[in-house]
Amino acid sequence: MLEFSILAILATCIAGMMTRAQSRKRKREALLPVWERENGKNEIEKWLEGFLAKLKRTSTRTEKCRLILAVERMQFEDDWYAAWWKHVRFGEENVKILDTGINVGKKDLQKIKITEFQKELLKSNASLKNQLIGHSEIKEEKGEWQIPAELKTKIISEGGEALVFSEKFGICENAVRVQILDPFLFSNNFGLNFLTWKINFEKDYEQATNKEQSGKANQMPKYEKYYQKLRQYRTLPQKRFEKRRLTVLKEEKIGIEKRKKIAEGILDGFVYLEKIGICHYDRKLENILLIDGIPKIIDFGLIDEETGRSGYREMGYARKGSKFRNNVALSAATPGFADQGQFTFGNGYRIINLFYFLFCDWKSSWTLLYKPIDEKERKEIDKIVQNCNATSIHKIKEFKQRALIREITSIISIPSSSSNFCLDDANLTKSVQVSSLKENSTKCVNQDLENLTKNVLDQKSSNLCVPISVATLLRFAIKNDLGYVDKRDYYSAESILSTLTLIVYPRSMAGLNLNPKKEETEFQLNQIELLLERLCKKTYLMETGWEIIRKLDFEEERQPKKSTCKFE
Repeated sequence: MLEFSILAILATCIAGMMTRAQSRKRKREALLPVWERENGKNEIEKWLEGFLAKLKRTSTRTEKCRLILAVERMQFEDDWYAAWWKHVRFGEENVKILDTGINVGKKDLQKIKITEFQKELLKSNASLKNQLIGHSEIKEEKGEWQIPAELKTKIISEGGEALVFSEKFGICENAVRVQILDPFLFSNNFGLNFLTWKINFEKDYEQATNKEQSGKANQMPKYEKYYQKLRQYRTLPQKRFEKRRLTVLKEEKIGIEKRKKIAEGILDGFVYLEKIGICHYDRKLENILLIDGIPKIIDFGLIDEETGRSGYREMGYARKGSKFRNNVALSAATPGFADQGQFTFGNGYRIINLFYFLFCDWKSSWTLLYKPIDEKERKEIDKIVQNCNATSIHKIKEFKQRALIREITSIISIPSSSSNFCLDDANLTKSVQVSSLKENSTKCVNQDLENLTKNVLDQKSSNLCVPISVATLLRFAIKNDLGYVDKRDYYSAESILSTLTLIVYPRSMAGLNLNPKKEETEFQLNQIELLLERLCKKTYLMETGWEIIRKLDFEEERQPKKSTCKFE
């Protein structure tokens, strides 16, 4: 039997669990949310069994892919191994974790006992035993959900791994988030009768203490401001609450005062999470749910958790394994909303772009972030920003958002803004697995661990020939023009390409990402002049692309020497 851990009710019912009373004469038990009733667990069990039976999807993942993903969920003796390991080799009882990078001092990182799940996978494909398997050999997941019509009307959003449904438990209306770590479990090759599940309730957990304090394992995030609002909602049984994603900002219908309140709420939420040891790394508009204008942070698929408290995982705020205890090991990000430290060892860009979108109109946000400008244009924009009392917008880079929240008086709008820089389609702002870039390379891999770094990037089904070419040229220039010796392979073509397409000039990674769609290729960069200009010039809010790439190694003394990039 395989255990399927259902994310906790409070964690998945992200809409706030608002009760709508239909009659004052009902018993108090009937008015309570299902998770507070005496027989609540039985009700959830019954609903869950029927709900899971309706969830079906296809999967293109092989046994090898699932083995690699299973290794990612393992707890290593040192969490840094999650970022370092390049290959694994499965024996009869143990799996050997290897760092096969160039010039590494320790190639054999650790031996770990094989899990029962991994044994089952090896039984189904014995050829995977005693073979060198690369971390980057995870193939793209091209499977799709096969959702019945009765559930399609209930979908609030669909992400790379998760679905959010609107669901009712008696008189309680909820948003239920289902996150699938292994799509195979919902394919026709697997049966519901093989699954077991656990149901956890918020009331069984204590409020999380600060990360520096040692505390019991059964703790979970309980943000007091959120619970105050929740209690207020329960006193308004007749009210139907509006639930919208923060992407509503595209419609330009939210004024500056409401935006300031939303920004303050989001900032308070991120600060609270970091205080208790959770750093959220998928900070984009789609992951902020507005309930009557009050922001709720959702989707904890990309997090760095510092405490190891089991309650965080049981309630859906963290995942199992060293991968989620080290931000570099996450190796995934969303174009336009990425922190360089979540997919490389660099610190060239650590800014939360989400806040720019709260204080600028939609087109202006993208333009100020990504349009290369000269000094004349900068001065013109400065005047507009000053008229909005928003000169503190530059303090966002210093993580001082509150100064801007206090001072700004109107939304920043740049008349010359262009939609050419915008990623408007929701499919374009899904998180992508950076590690899959190597699968889209032609590799020369020998069993003796030689020639592992001779990778030639291949655009395959994507339209990313320009950024791929530029990444290759940059790597060549770093080595030959600057005389830089990349001892740690931090400046690989894959790292440069991912920084280009996720941070410097974000584009769709269709054909390279986990959910490729043909129409996404229209949003892929194919003008080499524009990309080269972005590499060499600053935008209003960002450094030159070259300066960001130059910091792919976080230690300044190990970075390529400072140099000037010119495009004429």
